[in-house]
Amino acid sequence: MQGTAWISWLRCLAVFGVVLIHTVGATATAGAEGRTGAVDGWVARALDLPLLWVVPVFVMLSGALTLDPARFAGTGSFLRRRVWRLVPALVVWHLVYLAYLALTRPASWSGPGDALARALTGQVAPHLYFFWIVLGLSLLTPLLVPWLARTGRREWVLAGLVAWAVPVLSLWPLGPGGEPVGVTHSAWTWWLPYLGAYLMGFGLRGVVLPRRWTLVAALLTVALAALLTWQWKNPAAPDWLQAWAGAHYYSPSVAALCLCVYLLAQSLIRPGGALAVLTGDRVMAVVDPLGRATLGIFALHFLVLLIGTDTGLLGPPVAPWPILLGRFLVVGAVTTGVVLLLRRVPVVRTVL
Repeated sequence: MQGTAWISWLRCLAVFGVVLIHTVGATATAGAEGRTGAVDGWVARALDLPLLWVVPVFVMLSGALTLDPARFAGTGSFLRRRVWRLVPALVVWHLVYLAYLALTRPASWSGPGDALARALTGQVAPHLYFFWIVLGLSLLTPLLVPWLARTGRREWVLAGLVAWAVPVLSLWPLGPGGEPVGVTHSAWTWWLPYLGAYLMGFGLRGVVLPRRWTLVAALLTVALAALLTWQWKNPAAPDWLQAWAGAHYYSPSVAALCLCVYLLAQSLIRPGGALAVLTGDRVMAVVDPLGRATLGIFALHFLVLLIGTDTGLLGPPVAPWPILLGRFLVVGAVTTGVVLLLRRVPVVRTVL
């Protein structure tokens, strides 16, 4: 695949967006509940809510690369590589977090059966469900690639829109009494709400926006980010907005934000694009290795954050906004340094 600088950049932006969300999330929640100062709460939510695109865009990038029929070497070869890449990482990181929590929070350990139940329902650490998403979509990929190979972009985008509509419709007030229909959350169904993003990532690969539409997408990105920041847990937000376009991963607002971010990155970070300077050889010599290390950074950062807040070295979970910014820089830098170092070790790098 040619011109992948934007993918490396978007991977980096997404993974450090995840780090920032987890760094400021407790303070954002405390601010919404009146347990911290208004300024700290609003700064935290302004650093958190505009980044709701990070996980769906990670999935879109996976689709852009993984669903390419030209790169598909057959079902057996593909599944061996993906299983060897994902299953050890999934197992190891669940064990790492279970061990840390058992050592620091003894009441959290109730035996292996309970640990397995927590792993299958996403109650070990708030980010590990991503491994299950990618694993589920990978197992589905050999069924998707032949269809993608014999169809065109119109069909790909339509399929992506239809699949993305599943989680959106599931949280609209369409059930009895105006309740949401609901999305099932378990290890074997986490992939389903992200199938649309996976297909859309491939469907929109190579689409470069004309200049006038680039400006529209940029303005829409800013507007959606501001809207999500304002409406999240805000009593002043109208009920219809919260019901039909809430500030959560399965919101139509977040879906639109994801598409804008994805298309903007692809249109701007390329030779001849407005941000062509970011595609230079010297720049990419730094960014490409970081892009390849994003799975490890994603997996490890929350442990670094826990250790920093548990020991008090990075302050309490709910903290003033200057501490939050410093904590983000420290967690991001330490995690990145450790991951890049460990990726030099042949066996360890299989889980990073």
